[in-house]
Amino acid sequence: MTKIEDMSEPQRQSWITLLADGAVFIWFWKHMTGNFGLTPKAFTPSELGVFFIQFIIITIIVHTGIAIAFELRKRKAEFQKDERDIDIARRGSHAGYRGLQIGLGIIVVTLILQYIVGSDYHGAISVIEPVEMVFALCGVSYLADLYRHAVILWGYRS
Repeated sequence: MTKIEDMSEPQRQSWITLLADGAVFIWFWKHMTGNFGLTPKAFTPSELGVFFIQFIIITIIVHTGIAIAFELRKRKAEFQKDERDIDIARRGSHAGYRGLQIGLGIIVVTLILQYIVGSDYHGAISVIEPVEMVFALCGVSYLADLYRHAVILWGYRS
């Protein structure tokens, strides 16, 4: 295990972002489903609006805090990215993009199946209701970002 003082700045930032986004995602999932299931709770439009305002504010605060902390660190000691950092970030972004595309593909196929089959559809997930669609899209987006940071961190291990 690499000590935090031995990590490069991008590696530290990926760790912090992965942990922070993971915590926000767990909060999001728990509050959307109530018990970490695959089906969101029934929200009224006003409840969903208040929830997403909270979700957006929490996300902004967390990422602003991370950005400020790393900006303050940059001023103390200038850091130069090398080719390895750039290659690892590229691989992470590519993997995150693939994860996002796969997730969106699953959502689209599920939506088409639900539309074709109608009320007889009994799949593991549903995306017909607006709350279900918002839950699925936000979940896929966060999971793709977590996957991106995990691939970046894996790249620093090798």
